[in-house]
Amino acid sequence: MNTTDNIREDLPPAERSRARRAVRGASIGFAIDCYDIYLPVIALAPAIAYFIPKHLDAGSMALVNGLVFAATLLGRPLGSVLFGNIADRLGRKKATVWAMFGSAVGTALVIALPGFQSVGFAAIVLLVLMRFLTGIFLGGQYTGAVPLAMESAPRHKRGLYGGLISMGFPIAFCVVSAITAAQISATVLPDGSNPAYIEWGWRIPVAIGAVATFAFTFYYMKSVDESPAFTAVAAARKATSAKSTGAGPLRQLFSGQNARNLRQVFILMTGVWILSNATSASFPGTFRGLEGMTPGRATMIIVFYQIALIVLYPLAGALSQKIGRRRFLAINGLTGATIAPLTYGLLVSNVVTTDVGYTVLAIILVATSICAFGCTGSYLSERFPASIRSTGYGVAYSVAVILPAFYAIYESGLATIIPSPYGTIVLYVLGGVLLLTGALLGPETRGTNLRQPAGQANGTTAGTLPATGTVVEELR
Repeated sequence: MNTTDNIREDLPPAERSRARRAVRGASIGFAIDCYDIYLPVIALAPAIAYFIPKHLDAGSMALVNGLVFAATLLGRPLGSVLFGNIADRLGRKKATVWAMFGSAVGTALVIALPGFQSVGFAAIVLLVLMRFLTGIFLGGQYTGAVPLAMESAPRHKRGLYGGLISMGFPIAFCVVSAITAAQISATVLPDGSNPAYIEWGWRIPVAIGAVATFAFTFYYMKSVDESPAFTAVAAARKATSAKSTGAGPLRQLFSGQNARNLRQVFILMTGVWILSNATSASFPGTFRGLEGMTPGRATMIIVFYQIALIVLYPLAGALSQKIGRRRFLAINGLTGATIAPLTYGLLVSNVVTTDVGYTVLAIILVATSICAFGCTGSYLSERFPASIRSTGYGVAYSVAVILPAFYAIYESGLATIIPSPYGTIVLYVLGGVLLLTGALLGPETRGTNLRQPAGQANGTTAGTLPATGTVVEELR
């Protein structure tokens, strides 16, 4: 791969329009994807009593909530393999449309699930199963859409565009939180109980997610064009199909240099996910349980730092374009292993007591532990050749989430030797070290030309893409 630093590409107007539509589609799709991922944590958690026996102890309820959340995450690696293969064989756009439609159907089916009083323990089994199946389709959405957007974008804006796509995380959190809070407030009784939300109110935020996903599927199908790189690869594959007996994308991914690239980004993304889960999945529950912390106060501070992330992600992506992906990710690993655990310790030990103090520390925590996601869309796309880019991106992004998804189990084990909630500090240090190690093991990639297959990716002037090899070389 060519890694000429920050070469400028002044695309023709039609290509600029194509790039903007691709990035817009990936950004909206990723936000909807994240909305669906947050549903178990935010919308379903207050209604989990609908699916389980009454009077279940708090520890068991937390375990059930964690299982529902993990089911979604664990379905995504399978989806990334399945839809990555589709994206590399049949097209990024086609894979994205199919995955989003499947996700919409899966989310819609959750609305009709029966409760424990109707079918007993089958209720929670069905919920976990549906979340797992939906996770498969969610894993396919970004596997096609993000590489398509990165392949369509000019090199000098790819970092920024990747950060804009990552804004879907905090935007989705804020939207699903607002919808859920409004629904809970509208149905809560004077005594604080909320049987209406537990029985049917939770279905409203779920239904909104399903409708939004259906609508976006048709929007994406009509407005986004296939990427230039895949079009070139598909044309070369068609021209050589009579003589080519090459391996499929997944087999190519696990052989030769591709396998070495995958090992490196797997280490890096495992660190990214450990850091992310420590802050995004674990910290909010711990924060709400702090002495003197009311639910309303905690929610306000959490929303504030999510809003800060909306700004931080594109800034992070732009910074990675300025200083380089490798350096940016290495800095994130270093801060994740040092500043993030220190900040977390200050937050959970009640060193500060004011809302301003909590908010400032919380923003520092997310800035030092999650902002690597502002760079991952561009970086992972740059690490694999066009013929297997979606498969490589999807596997690297999603398979690495499997071990970190069981963060609740690790925290429970750490609590036997380290007073709770300080055991999470170990996860911050581990995640930061893995991210730093993965970044240092990899090359700089920000100048890689993704708009053409590897054999044609050595343009040295703005908008110029001279061929120094052939597409066929990459397919062999």
